[in-house]
Amino acid sequence: MPFISLSRIYRFSAAHRLHSVALNEQENRQIFDKCNNPYGHGHDYTMELTVTGQPDTDTGMIIPLPRLDKIVNDFLILLEHKHLDREVSYFKDKTSTGENIVRFLWQELESRLPDGILYHIRLWETNNNYFDMGKEL
Repeated sequence: MPFISLSRIYRFSAAHRLHSVALNEQENRQIFDKCNNPYGHGHDYTMELTVTGQPDTDTGMIIPLPRLDKIVNDFLILLEHKHLDREVSYFKDKTSTGENIVRFLWQELESRLPDGILYHIRLWETNNNYFDMGKEL
């Protein structure tokens, strides 16, 4: 059955340090290079979020945009201008790679959005790097 999707763009800024406690200092520097700076570094992240489902018969929408924006923005404020490794408990024992950040975004937003509508998240970390997580068709 064909599906309808809605995609929205959201932005947040956060800092992190790519560093794994499972590796020694030399291995961390070798693998993560300049991103292993002990003081961290920051990004202006862009998140593309896609929801899917059948539109409501009364509104014609999968989810009203103000409701979607409130859910997403109320969550993203918890990341805005934070040092992820130091201020977000999820990253206390996980390296804050783009892969782990997009996994965290998925878990948190899936639990906040209406059941089953989260379809895809693309997280742009830089102009050259993005990370995808989504459902299979």
